[in-house]
Amino acid sequence: MIYLYWYLGVGAAVLAIVFGAHRLTKAHESESVRKLLDAVNPEREKLSYRILNNCVAPALAAVAIVVVWPVVICMKGKEVFSKKGSSAVQEEREFAVERAHLHEPLTVAQIEAREVVEDPLGAVPTLPFGHLNAAWKTFVDGVAGDEELWSFTAPWQTTWGRKEIRTGYVVVRGGSPAKHFLTMCMAG
Repeated sequence: MIYLYWYLGVGAAVLAIVFGAHRLTKAHESESVRKLLDAVNPEREKLSYRILNNCVAPALAAVAIVVVWPVVICMKGKEVFSKKGSSAVQEEREFAVERAHLHEPLTVAQIEAREVVEDPLGAVPTLPFGHLNAAWKTFVDGVAGDEELWSFTAPWQTTWGRKEIRTGYVVVRGGSPAKHFLTMCMAG
């Protein structure tokens, strides 16, 4: 019976260490991310969801850690040592338009004429880019007088190996593509 007490005591110590390490390394959820998650999942605001997420789940995790602490030590050790050898972890590359991806120069009026959304059911406003019209206006407002707008189509491969074809419009500044407005992303 003394072995059981020792086992559970060590489990409680491991729980305290894991909890402390988690609190020190956890990135806090920003206000904008919280609002976005609340908008996507309205269930998050319900009391039952908060009780399950903030009380029941952590309590079950704590009991599990106390009971199966040798596994927790192995998992935490792997996590810590894999972060030190982070050269194996590859970050997602940022998409950028290259000169070879450009098709043709266009004016704002030509682009807006091409991209007017016509929805027979009236669910989408009859504007250039439909619901994304405000984002388009913000993009166009940032274009200076000496810059051009071009259409582009670019092949892209994600870090996970998925091949995509991305199309849209890009600001060309001094002959080089700068910021872009993505209109379509298809599996390639």
